[in-house]
Amino acid sequence: MAFTLYALIQTAILFTNAIAVLHEERFLSKIGWGAEQSIGGFGDEPGIKAQLLNLIRSVRTVMRVPLIAPNVRLRQRRTLVGSKSMMASRRALKAVLIDLSGTLHIEDAAVPGAQEALARLRQAPVAVKFVTNTTKECKRTLFERLRRLNFDLQEQEIFTSLTAARNLLEQRAVRPLLLVEDSALEDFTGLETSDPNAVVIGLAPDHFNYQALNKAFRLILDGAPLIAIHKARYYKRKDGLALGPGPFVTGLEYATDTKATVVGKPEKAFFLEALRDLNCSPEEAVMIGDDARDDVGGAQNAGMLGILVKTGKYRPGDEGKINPPPHLTCDSFPEAVNHILEHLLGSK
Repeated sequence: MAFTLYALIQTAILFTNAIAVLHEERFLSKIGWGAEQSIGGFGDEPGIKAQLLNLIRSVRTVMRVPLIAPNVRLRQRRTLVGSKSMMASRRALKAVLIDLSGTLHIEDAAVPGAQEALARLRQAPVAVKFVTNTTKECKRTLFERLRRLNFDLQEQEIFTSLTAARNLLEQRAVRPLLLVEDSALEDFTGLETSDPNAVVIGLAPDHFNYQALNKAFRLILDGAPLIAIHKARYYKRKDGLALGPGPFVTGLEYATDTKATVVGKPEKAFFLEALRDLNCSPEEAVMIGDDARDDVGGAQNAGMLGILVKTGKYRPGDEGKINPPPHLTCDSFPEAVNHILEHLLGSK
């Protein structure tokens, strides 16, 4: 609408200019003012005709502006300023955060070339940390799985949403009803769970039945907080895509008219906590993952760069579902590592 109105005004100005050019001579001579006629008898003064012609031409010159809507020019200026500001604030890369399931491996199969790519990244002057929303198994079991797949990593380099959830439970001093797989319970060892007054929900296919969900529903109605380890819509298994905990969390939110506290990706606090012991800011880190919203979108909202890989849960068009879009979308983790080594190290 604003562009159309501006275009109409510009058209009117151009039309008026054309009329003025055609009629200025005729108009001035019609009212009897000759080109040589002076003002008040002072012969050295320019003639009235000359003054009017100069005035008309000056006004027309001032009013001749490019036919570009103001909001378009403003967007262009903001884009330029924003780009310069981002380049100025981006520091040399110090850390790479890497998603696990779907990025490095799918269940018990490694993504082709991922081990070698990780080894090359290890040779670069950057810290490496593995961040995952995986709630099907405890950190120890996950670490052992990755070691069997010949990935070079240490257990303390893995930061999981289970760890973030436990930290929150300890801070709030609550007794959780744990809707997680039995293999994940190890990460909650030592917490009091009798007579629960909080609900914690992760990916728990064996426990997502009516009785368990109804128990959680009643606790939440009685005032228990709902804590979601994460809200992923789906994840990738060897036999295809499978429902994540997100739909079940959303169902409880809907039934109880409440809002869950989410502790895993894509929450900003999760990424900041993962970076805390790496001695770097978000502007000095990049995240690699297969989930456009949770991995890449979450990291970029926290101030990091995000690289989306087309393995795991990726589906065509995912890169267009977040704003800003990924820094890079590439086929796999090895290609992401190539980009980091060739283009991001030492950048300012």
